[in-house]
Amino acid sequence: MEEVLLPIANVSTAALFGGILAFTAFFAPQAFKLLPEGVSDKFVRELFPLFYLYAAVLSAISTIAFAPISLPETVVMGLVTLGFVFAKYYLMPRTVRARDEREKGTPGAAETFADLHKRSAFLNMVQFIGTCAVLVRVVG
Repeated sequence: MEEVLLPIANVSTAALFGGILAFTAFFAPQAFKLLPEGVSDKFVRELFPLFYLYAAVLSAISTIAFAPISLPETVVMGLVTLGFVFAKYYLMPRTVRARDEREKGTPGAAETFADLHKRSAFLNMVQFIGTCAVLVRVVG
């Protein structure tokens, strides 16, 4: 069974690692750099739900595949999965609302948006580090 599950766990974890890296370090920043303001915001806003879904599915596959093999990897990838679900269904909607309110000039909205964005970025960084640590442990 491990001969089948370990490659699935490794590939899904590696795909997640690459997806997080590509989206957060290259894709999103380039969209803001290359697309006009307004277009880039809408473009990235529409992609984030897909990114979170992609990441949640890959991390869930990794969690399930690691479950009979290794408890530490299962726990880490399970927490990574929960983080993506939390980001998609809790943080992102609030961040979008705060950004919209900031654009309207609502008092305090800019601070709320900045705080939520900072939390989202921090969560993403922790998930990236956790995913990287799992890869290092299982491949290294």
